[in-house]
Amino acid sequence: MDDPVGDPDALKRLERFGGLKLREELTTLFLQEAPARIATARAALAGGDIEAVRAMAHMLKSSAGQMGALRMQKIAERIEGPEQPSDLERALFDLDEELGRYTNWLGTAFLPPAQA
Repeated sequence: MDDPVGDPDALKRLERFGGLKLREELTTLFLQEAPARIATARAALAGGDIEAVRAMAHMLKSSAGQMGALRMQKIAERIEGPEQPSDLERALFDLDEELGRYTNWLGTAFLPPAQA
C-alpha cells in the first residue's frame, strides 16, 4: 500500500477539538477496541455471519478514519463494501497487521524533532 500508515493531521484535529486529553483518551480507546472488533469479525466469519463481519468493518472504518489510521480505514472499507475481498480471513489478517503498524506509528508520530 502506498498510503501512509497514519495521518498526524487527524490526531491534531482531535487535539484542537478537545485538547491533548481527548486525543489520548480516544487513542487508548481505539487501541483497546480495535483488536476486539477484529476478533469479533473473525468469530463471525467462522460462524458464516458475513453481515456481522461487514458491521464490524463499518464501525472500524469510522473509528480508524477518526484516528487517522488510513490503511486500516481502507481495508475496513473494502471488507464492508459491496465487492468484498474473496478471502475475508486474509483481509482480517491484513487489518490486524495494519493495526500493529499503526500502533508503532503512533509511538513516533509526536516525537519532538531531533536535536542538532
